[in-house]
Amino acid sequence: MPKQSRFKFRLDIGLDDDLAARLKAEATRRELSIAVLVREILNRALSEEAAIEGREALDQAIRRAIKKDVDRLAKLMVKSTMAGATSMFLNVQVLNDLGKRDAADIYHIARKKAVEYLRLPEEGGGINE
Repeated sequence: MPKQSRFKFRLDIGLDDDLAARLKAEATRRELSIAVLVREILNRALSEEAAIEGREALDQAIRRAIKKDVDRLAKLMVKSTMAGATSMFLNVQVLNDLGKRDAADIYHIARKKAVEYLRLPEEGGGINE
């Protein structure tokens, strides 16, 4: 009775001399047959390809899942920026209307304090006068 192989599919491919020599050298280095080496290389390549495709699909799914939240946060940032800018210019106008001739200087001092405030750690800390 002939020996039955566990492999049901045979592949006959042509290789150029350089690739054949490299395969033989690698198989010798690893102490494997060329067939086993080629199977390992094919398995690894296909696994890596599947992982890359899976990662891309996962990335797309995550992007779709968080898109609404990202869009909402962007809109909130725009609203907050608009409110802050409106408040800033309103304060400068009020100072001008009250007769403060140095409203621009007051604005620049306040802006420096705002930058200082943003650089403070989240826990504690205050702004020095």
